[in-house]
Amino acid sequence: MGIKRRTRIWTTVGTAALIGGLAACSEPAGEAGESGGGSTATSEHASDTGHQAPSTPAFSEGEGEGEGGGGGGEFGIDPVAAETDPVVYGIAVEVMRAHYLAGIDAFEAGDRTAGAEMFAHPISEIYIDFEPVLEHLGAPLFGETMNAAAVAPYSGETDAEIRVKVETVIDALDEAESYAPDSEASAGAVHARILSDLVERGALQYRVAATNPHAGEAYLDGYGFAKAAERYAGRHMADITAADTDLAADFIAVIADLLAAFPTALRPDTLTADADAILAASDTVKTGANALD
Repeated sequence: MGIKRRTRIWTTVGTAALIGGLAACSEPAGEAGESGGGSTATSEHASDTGHQAPSTPAFSEGEGEGEGGGGGGEFGIDPVAAETDPVVYGIAVEVMRAHYLAGIDAFEAGDRTAGAEMFAHPISEIYIDFEPVLEHLGAPLFGETMNAAAVAPYSGETDAEIRVKVETVIDALDEAESYAPDSEASAGAVHARILSDLVERGALQYRVAATNPHAGEAYLDGYGFAKAAERYAGRHMADITAADTDLAADFIAVIADLLAAFPTALRPDTLTADADAILAASDTVKTGANALD
């Protein structure tokens, strides 16, 4: 990626972050509802919770984010690996998507500050490092589209206009998905591994949220991963079923459990799902996905 383009993106992100920092005095796009538990406290890392973080591949969450895995840049993404590994590539796309799915729901449910912040996070935490991968694979770039969504809540645009900008980002992510690198693994194996990563992230975030009532970011992140997993399953479950019908059934069950654990974008007063059971089910689908050829 050229220096001029990288500088332009960073300038816009910096402006959005500056405006976001003023949100305490001037809420984005009008009056903000009560926060669904949004906190400045960061979620504990997997090493603190006693459960292994996502490892195939790992995208560790950026500052202020929730559970994640090991190194390789923001979110643990290894751009070199993403150029050749469709699982790494696909997880990068879906983790970005999770932020927008969670952000727009939180925004429209009343936590406008948390929702707006979710639109900006993926730009600096993933896209900046991911854009050269898109260029290498010949995929359309969409940094400016993400910037437009990030700035919109602070620019006096209507809720309908903000939603359109978010949906445009989601459409761009759909297009980017189609440029994933080739693999010797079957389509079912690739999709199962990406989906198992989303499920595991959601499960880990739920455990943090359930054990820390102030971990509002963990709850909203987990909600996003659950919604992204639901959407990804809807698009790719046929390939997973063709590879392993029992694994497909396990995915359907654990995603239903995740959606029940995260019923709304705004955190409920009480979280009642069994975190250990969800994590165990997550481990089952991850093991099954990794066993596919």
